[in-house]
Amino acid sequence: MVILCGSAISQSVESAAPLGEQTLSVSPDGKFLVRREKAEPGGHGEARKNLEICSKSGKVLYSWASGLGATTMLWSPDARYLAVNDMPGEHGDLVRLFALDPVKSVVTPLREPDGKKLLQEEEVRHGSFLSALDEVHLRAVEWRDGNLWCLLTGSAHPKRQPTVHVPFHRLWVFGLHGIEPPILEEEWTRDLPGERAERKP
Repeated sequence: MVILCGSAISQSVESAAPLGEQTLSVSPDGKFLVRREKAEPGGHGEARKNLEICSKSGKVLYSWASGLGATTMLWSPDARYLAVNDMPGEHGDLVRLFALDPVKSVVTPLREPDGKKLLQEEEVRHGSFLSALDEVHLRAVEWRDGNLWCLLTGSAHPKRQPTVHVPFHRLWVFGLHGIEPPILEEEWTRDLPGERAERKP
């Protein structure tokens, strides 16, 4: 369930925000919000954004630099966790995950995007002496029964046929336990009708 700003809380905070800041999303309980503002350009002159998780009073509790700042926020229904799809991602890994404590007004990062680590983990789980992974992409899609469901997509190729690329789609179900890192508890394989392997030069 994606919750976008649009409540009276988000409107009042946004109107009071300095020029250039934009409120992207407000937690279901109204105690946290996510803001975006312009940042200094990167080393190659690319546009960058600062993303901030703030208290409802506007105090910055956690911030990070984002390549594009084009994100999707998924708050858990109980407002204890926030999953962020941070574009363009780190080598295909988009998912940031935070634990939120409204009593202490504390934000704890539980997961940061790491595309190389994600590729290695998937290689261990599904790689073999017959095939090799080309790429993987991870995106958070919804909260369900207290768990975070993510979509893992990518492609692999037979080691003897490096020009043949076979796409795959999997659903990963992460369990959350306080401020501990998320645990991959379930994995489901999805088949898309009509999708076939393709040959690339």
